[in-house]
Amino acid sequence: MTAPDARFAGLSCYTSNLAGYQAGEFADTPDRFADSVRVAVRTDLPQEQLAFSHHRVPLHRLPDGTRLAWATAGPDRVVDCVDAELRRHGRVLVVTDNAALPWSPSTDGTGHAPHWLLLDDRRGDDWHVVDGFSGLLPAGEQEPYAGWLGTAGLLAAMTPPPTWHPEQDRRNALAFGFWLPPPGGAQPHWLARTDGAGDEPGLPGDWLLDEGEALEFLCEHVVAHPEAAGSHLDDLWAVAQHRTFRYRHLGDDEAVRAWADLPRALRFAVESARRGRPRPALVRTTFDHLRHLERDRSTTPTPAAVRPHRQTL
Repeated sequence: MTAPDARFAGLSCYTSNLAGYQAGEFADTPDRFADSVRVAVRTDLPQEQLAFSHHRVPLHRLPDGTRLAWATAGPDRVVDCVDAELRRHGRVLVVTDNAALPWSPSTDGTGHAPHWLLLDDRRGDDWHVVDGFSGLLPAGEQEPYAGWLGTAGLLAAMTPPPTWHPEQDRRNALAFGFWLPPPGGAQPHWLARTDGAGDEPGLPGDWLLDEGEALEFLCEHVVAHPEAAGSHLDDLWAVAQHRTFRYRHLGDDEAVRAWADLPRALRFAVESARRGRPRPALVRTTFDHLRHLERDRSTTPTPAAVRPHRQTL
């Protein structure tokens, strides 16, 4: 049994537990995850919608040549299938509804959100769960957790709501950095280890993969649509948290502080716009500082397969 890995503190509820899954087997996991971080944004969605890719390499592909693939089953088979995966590999990632987790502050039923959870042991009717995620949610602070969850509680947590919000569907499909949507329907699903790298993943639509261009686009998007940007605060928080993780791993305290300030500045700008007092200067100053910081450090290489900066599939 493991405990939440403090090295991945602050990453999203997908990436923190994906990293925890891999770190138990691959010692270079912190380096690989830090190297993977990028800021890429899709620009062709309607009604001021956005999609984000946080990783420039597909993180479902593991260093030993295997990969993680979506799996699902009916309620009467979930326990046996997840148990088999756990016995085969010693751990398994399952997809849960954060509002159904006993340690979540969102248990009032209003904070439904997809959330990956790591299982690493089973004793009879009890499953040992590890959740490395930490973050400030609308309902309060969620802290990392390790403990036991009964089968009934696990199945309840793995039962998704009838539908996710469209932005949550996009986050699910882009959790590995590329477009790999989970199975449709309202059945429980998890990630199963399988042989082979699988098909080459892609990014359908129009994407800005150059980080300077992506940050400039996001800046103008928030300035032009500050209230609509409120639905993307979680995505922008994840952008900042992944970048903060990268620079913390590299020991760059100045960059850590700069990126850590982004969510607070954007939340203030969005809330001010809702009160009729938009803050375009604050938004532009914040993003300009980050663009200059990234330009000076030149930390993110352009993926070799990407020509030109804007990719259309």
